[in-house]
Amino acid sequence: RNFAYAFVLQSGPGIHSEPFMLTALKNLFAEVSGGDSAVAAISEQHELRKAVAGLLHEMMRMDSKQMPQETQTASEALVAMFGLPDLEAKALLEEAGNTRLTSYFDPASVIKRVLSLEQRIILVENLWRVAFADSDLDVYEDQFVRKIAHLIYVPNTECMLARQRVKGT
Repeated sequence: RNFAYAFVLQSGPGIHSEPFMLTALKNLFAEVSGGDSAVAAISEQHELRKAVAGLLHEMMRMDSKQMPQETQTASEALVAMFGLPDLEAKALLEEAGNTRLTSYFDPASVIKRVLSLEQRIILVENLWRVAFADSDLDVYEDQFVRKIAHLIYVPNTECMLARQRVKGT
């Protein structure tokens, strides 16, 4: 095919052909596998799920007492947001619980990149649901939701409206 001819053209005296060969091989594998876009989309979706699960799990930890209602509410949020089966949502939450977030930058950047404003507002609503799941809003929980809303570019007005919608139910 064309890539074999390209190897010959690029390899000559004084030309380092190794990066070009890697690029050509990568392009070949992309052709065969249906493209990098499909793999990238699956990977990005997985990163998004991990990011959301990580934030939901952090929300459960905020008041230093993890209640079963919080776990159930966080699991329901994953099911509602991603259409996951209940067992898969619980496994994702458990996986998120095994790694403690040292920074909120990584999950926030994935969420900002992938989700629309409306979807980010739904995420903030779900964070509020987890915060209110034990019928007691701790000051740390309140601060956490506001901080995450700020990091994912949800306007404060929308954050407070989401809080009122959840509090009213």
